[in-house]
Amino acid sequence: MRRARELVERYAPTALPILLVGATGTGKELLAHHIHRRSGRVGRFVPVNCGALPREMVEGLLFGFERGAFSGAVKLHRGHFERADGGTVFLDELLALPLESQVKLLRALDAGEITRLGGETERCVDARVVAAVQEDVGDRITGGDFREDFYQRLAGVRIELPPLADRPEDIPLLAIHFAACRGQVLEPAALREVRRYEWPGNARELLLAMERAGCLVDDGTVSRAAVLEAIALGGSDPRHHRTPVRCSDEDQRILDACVATRWDLGSAARTLGIHLATVYRRLRAMGVSPREARVQGLLGNANSQVRRANSRANQSMGIGN
Repeated sequence: MRRARELVERYAPTALPILLVGATGTGKELLAHHIHRRSGRVGRFVPVNCGALPREMVEGLLFGFERGAFSGAVKLHRGHFERADGGTVFLDELLALPLESQVKLLRALDAGEITRLGGETERCVDARVVAAVQEDVGDRITGGDFREDFYQRLAGVRIELPPLADRPEDIPLLAIHFAACRGQVLEPAALREVRRYEWPGNARELLLAMERAGCLVDDGTVSRAAVLEAIALGGSDPRHHRTPVRCSDEDQRILDACVATRWDLGSAARTLGIHLATVYRRLRAMGVSPREARVQGLLGNANSQVRRANSRANQSMGIGN
């Protein structure tokens, strides 16, 4: 996964199209969002599920259509590419596009122009394309289901996302990120349980589990019990539970200290008896942003303050803990 992050940081600011390859749930749309944020583009991020586009409406939905272009077209419709002008269009499940649509999309990408269905005016559109597939495209090209020139046009940069079980070092980092998005933190025992599960459904399964766990707690700290119940509610298979072994001892100690100190990196460094610069360096090597770590710490401190305030309020009202 480190290679994927390096490619993203290098190529996100460019105009090159990017092809993401990974199994269901590996985080392709999350990564596409990140690429858009790192691109510096001020336009919108427009996700398109190519597998959900009706075959007869692919062109109209991608490029738009004029009023009266077909029966039922009662008003002008701006397509996905127009809405992504100045931004990024994310074409998920790219292999679902029919061959005739691949030809039209290739022409539009080469020209940088689109024409609405039923219209005659060519419109310049500056939409950066990030596409995603679940499998190697080579077999589909050989079988005649996918155009090689279309693939070459979109695969300016190819980034592979391995299953989450093959990159266990990312599991706690993603869990921390998903919890932080809800304004929550994970207690150390909860983080250990997160590491013990292989997450066969990849990042999507982990995201849903963190959302369920977050709903099971009344304060801002996700407990071990909440994580276990959230995994069980997702229909987990006991065979996917394991003891983590691939995280280095040093990285494990640093992560545990960061969680224990609610991501106060200075306190974590003092607890471990190492320089703060060492903590920063190891976190960056693990793909953890120090800025996100500080946010995690602020959330933890805020949640602690809320719990103390609630406790004092309950005591003043004669309510037991």
